[in-house]
Formats: sequence, C-alpha cells, structure tokens
Amino acid sequence: AGYFCFCCPHCKNEYRFLMEMLNLGIRIPRRGPSWEEDGAYEELYERHSHCDASECLCPGGRERADEEGPWQLLLCCSCAAEGTHRRCSYLEHSTASWECSSCAGLGTGKRQS
Repeated sequence: AGYFCFCCPHCKNEYRFLMEMLNLGIRIPRRGPSWEEDGAYEELYERHSHCDASECLCPGGRERADEEGPWQLLLCCSCAAEGTHRRCSYLEHSTASWECSSCAGLGTGKRQS
C-alpha cells in the first residue's frame, strides 16, 4: 500500500508504527497504493449522472442535470446508485433528498423527505 496507507494493524497508528518499522530497517516506499495506479479503480469515483425515472420528462434527455430547478438531478440519499430529475418524480423545489424504490422498498411511500 505504500507510505501513505501504512499503519499498525492493531491500533491504526500511522506515525509511531512507521517510525518503529524504520528503526527495524524495514523500508516503506513513498508512493500511493499500487492498486490505484493506472486508474484501475477510476470508475468508483464517478458520480451517477442520469435520470432513472420510468418516464423521463426532461426535454434535454436523461443525461441533463442542472444545478437547481426542475431538471436538478437528485441521487438516492441511501445508495446514490439511482437518480431522478425533480419534475420526473414530481418532487417539490423544497425537497432536499430522495430515496429510490429499491432502498425505500416498493409501496412504502417513503419516496421523499
């Protein structure tokens, strides 16, 4: 994992553990985790960016996402794996969060808060 992720497996202390390893002659490379090189997990940092409503009403299409207003894309507050435009799910402008059917459970009615 390299220098920036190196810590004691028991107490998670980084500095004291690193100093002790150096005292023992164990060299820790100054680099980030090798599994993050070459963008191997780059897709994990991507944000969901389209409307998943069964019928998208947006004239700009499912990919359009405004900062605010009826075409603001709200992501599920539980999983962030689904999104909807405010107007596509008939949400008020004052609605701060939305929960998808998968997380809320079908028929529970907990679609907005």
